[in-house]
Amino acid sequence: MLQPEAMKKLLQWTMLTALVTGTASAADVRLGLNTSATLGCEVAGVRAGVQEGRFGGYVQGSYCTSNVQGESGSAAFGGGLTVDFYQSLSLSAYGQLGAVSQPGGSPSIYGGVGARYGVPLLPVEAYVEGGVSYRNTMLGGLTAPRFALGINYVWRGVDLNTASTGESRPSNISAPGAGGLNVDAGGAGTGGGAPAPTQCNVSPEADAAAARSAADAAARSALSSAASAYSAIYSNVSYDITVGGANINGNSATVTGTISLRATNRTNGQPVSGTYSGVVTLSRSGCGWVATGYRQSGE
Repeated sequence: MLQPEAMKKLLQWTMLTALVTGTASAADVRLGLNTSATLGCEVAGVRAGVQEGRFGGYVQGSYCTSNVQGESGSAAFGGGLTVDFYQSLSLSAYGQLGAVSQPGGSPSIYGGVGARYGVPLLPVEAYVEGGVSYRNTMLGGLTAPRFALGINYVWRGVDLNTASTGESRPSNISAPGAGGLNVDAGGAGTGGGAPAPTQCNVSPEADAAAARSAADAAARSALSSAASAYSAIYSNVSYDITVGGANINGNSATVTGTISLRATNRTNGQPVSGTYSGVVTLSRSGCGWVATGYRQSGE
């Protein structure tokens, strides 16, 4: 029995999310709305940030009420740094340190923890933050709890090198058969690009084998994540991966392959299955490779 279209899309997009968000060579770009309660009364604001791997940063502009009768509110600007200490497909937890300007006085600094939650198939996430804010004034230091809520639109797996220089990277390589990409589907081809750095002392054959191995490991990790993420929909999930050829072009590579999926639909107890061909894109990391994306053949 062929796999339903819904299962195909769920597993395809979950694999893409797991591959992209699990690598340090691709960044998440966020733009969203924020509100917080702390020193300075930042009632509403706009936040923009970038995160690569576990480390991120953001800038924020807010409107603050004065909380003084007869005095109008004003704008406040600031930013912060975050470090994720827990990451999964849907939930991330992070530590935070930042500062924000305050009308008529020194800026306040704050620190604490936060959590983001988003569905892997959707580019939207919500977050909540809690911590402590401190501000120094002529009357002494003021300390207060800080609480913030927000919602972000997220562009996942953005290649910042491409965005700034226009240089071709794995995130914008076209699928096989489009744009002139020549993928060797039969063997471990190495393409016509530059070899690995000389200090790595890696032959073209070994370099291609390393790319194929990295693609295989990334695909298995992504499919395992998909099986866990959709355990409420499918049970008894199993898969087989056949890795094809590698095409290396300097610091970029593509690896073809085939994925065979099998599972049981929990709703009706019927078995579902399907076989799909695709290409994993990779970026060189030191003397090895790291996967940055997945594209199903024909799309």
